[in-house]
Amino acid sequence: MASIRYKALVLFSIASICVSLLSLLSCHLLPSYAPLDPVLPLPSEISGRRLKAGGDDSVGTRWAIPIAGSSGCGNYRHQWDDCLSSQSDVDLVDYWNEFLNSPEGSSKKLDAQKELLDILTHRVHVDNSLNLIGKLLFGSEKGIQVLSAVQKTGQPLVDDCACLSSMIRIFETHCGSLSEYGMKHTRSFANICNAGISNKIMTKVSAEVCSQIPSTRWSSLHRGFSV
Repeated sequence: MASIRYKALVLFSIASICVSLLSLLSCHLLPSYAPLDPVLPLPSEISGRRLKAGGDDSVGTRWAIPIAGSSGCGNYRHQWDDCLSSQSDVDLVDYWNEFLNSPEGSSKKLDAQKELLDILTHRVHVDNSLNLIGKLLFGSEKGIQVLSAVQKTGQPLVDDCACLSSMIRIFETHCGSLSEYGMKHTRSFANICNAGISNKIMTKVSAEVCSQIPSTRWSSLHRGFSV
């Protein structure tokens, strides 16, 4: 039963990542001359100011990015609607574009396809491994809640920086490299430290969860630990 649940979780994660990938890449596949949605509300002058209680600000700010020369977020004349990818998604975009633009059946297209699959495999592995570790450490119901907890304002991310480095290295030793993508989980490792989990317990759980590491360069530790 546990094996079935794990496989279902893997399939769901792959589907979620693919949906996110398609959503992200659609921005980069649109022609540069594609018109903006005419009903997309841009910020009005009133939306750029703090309203008094009960004030009406029906026009919202959506994907409006201020640039040099703008006099605040309410000045729509110096804003534009853009679709940007995060730094960790640059590789996905590059290989996707290469895959689409390479001749059918060419080695270049096959290589790009393999890299895309390797990246997605690595990301699913990192996400699922850490989620399972959280469930084993804190229970199936509280695991995700503990890993995603946010410290109160004014408190440091982690109480012990040495512990944070140790937890990341233990994970990478047994589960493979986090890579740049996996560093988004730094808060989760910090919360594991803040919960008082020892290196011994983290080592045991990580070894149990990660019996295998994807054989991709993204999961390889050939470049050393992330921290």
